[in-house]
Amino acid sequence: MKKKLIGTVVFLALATGLLWKLNDAFRLKQEDGIVPMELFYEQEPGTIDVMFYGSSHTYSDINPAVLWDQEGISSYDLAGSLQPLWNTYYYMKESLKYQTPKVMVVELVRAIESRDYIEEARTVTNTFGMKFSKEKIENIQVSTPDNLIPYLLGYPVYHSRYTELSRADFAAYLGDPHGKASKGYYPLYVTKSYDSMADMSEITESSDLAPKSEEYLRKIIALAKEEDIPLVFMISPYQGIVESEQMIFNRCGEIAEEEGIPFLDFNRMYDELGLNPETDMAEASHLNYRGTEKLSRYLAGWLASNYDLADHRGDEAYASWDENAADWKQKDLNQALGEEESWKGLLQKLRENGGTYTYVIGLTGAWDNGEQPVREALEELGVPEEILDRGGMWIGGVDGGQTLPGGAEGSCALEFTASDLEVKVNGGSQFLVFDGESGLKTLNGVNVLVYDHFTENLVTAVGFDAENGYTCVH
Repeated sequence: MKKKLIGTVVFLALATGLLWKLNDAFRLKQEDGIVPMELFYEQEPGTIDVMFYGSSHTYSDINPAVLWDQEGISSYDLAGSLQPLWNTYYYMKESLKYQTPKVMVVELVRAIESRDYIEEARTVTNTFGMKFSKEKIENIQVSTPDNLIPYLLGYPVYHSRYTELSRADFAAYLGDPHGKASKGYYPLYVTKSYDSMADMSEITESSDLAPKSEEYLRKIIALAKEEDIPLVFMISPYQGIVESEQMIFNRCGEIAEEEGIPFLDFNRMYDELGLNPETDMAEASHLNYRGTEKLSRYLAGWLASNYDLADHRGDEAYASWDENAADWKQKDLNQALGEEESWKGLLQKLRENGGTYTYVIGLTGAWDNGEQPVREALEELGVPEEILDRGGMWIGGVDGGQTLPGGAEGSCALEFTASDLEVKVNGGSQFLVFDGESGLKTLNGVNVLVYDHFTENLVTAVGFDAENGYTCVH
């Protein structure tokens, strides 16, 4: 009887553990609302001085790493995509149970929301990350009153996503080695060029918010007063703004003025930011990482000038902000390197910022057409003369030192944290394979593959075709 009881207990314990693990894998992990809230709970209590709230215009347009790097301000983006003001209100209430910020900044682009209930996918994004609490229950009730139980349980909503599972679902912080230090920022590393930004300077009339949106805007104001925390309203700049939206923002500005709340409408401040519509937009609604840098630097200076915010740089208690800043600096460097389409620019970036990279230079076929000083640039990078004379493969950087000249036989296999790299020369043939995919892009030219050990990601794999003036081949 005793053995049977022990066996039952062991079985139940194993079953519970398995179900918990499966639930962890299946649960939704969107970076546009759920993950930032989950990571927020991991922040040390009392360490966040500035909280940013709102929609994707918050988490894609405001980089806490820039505020830290420039002013030593400890900040966090707690936001969700298309987040209506009622979800923002409950995100604020929830956050104030764990942090006591010196300033709360609310980005108000979703003040334009005219519906009482938004689509289910966005409601999930803006509720699922919260811990079970009175605030979560109320957030769900005001967002989707008929779905309280399934949203609280979670599993009925996401149980069927087994076909979507990837390696990231089973890795801590979605496989990001610095994910634990995240401050809620998720940039857009794309660029769409525009001739100009929309001119809103002549739009002076205002338009009322929808009743539910204004109700929760007023609740946000009341919450800040109740907690005695300074409140700032802002509108992030975007190229696709239209007059009807600006009129609602004008009304937000009027309410802010009535309540003595600073209001930063960046759609009227393009020049102050130095925004370039050709380079700084991801698309019509969002800044890209270059535009984000400009907006974040402005906010850092403005906040430091208008509020008594400590510079926490050098304080061990704030080490995660150091890690986060280093992470985004490296990711921005990686993006710039990945966007590079000239051999000269790419090799120069490797020389100047190659400290965390392992890179492979593959010289294939008639790689040197004699028309451009490619050989000299490769020499400066450190490519051995034997490779320059005979072609072949050379590995440089962190795991560098391997030389596989053309015409010979040799191979090298490197194992990274979650990836594999194989380099091989077999007589006249060369092979460069990263995670099962070929990294050779041209048979007559210069091939470059770059892996970053800090972010544990492939940065670029390109070729420069000597037969076509060293044009870039992806």
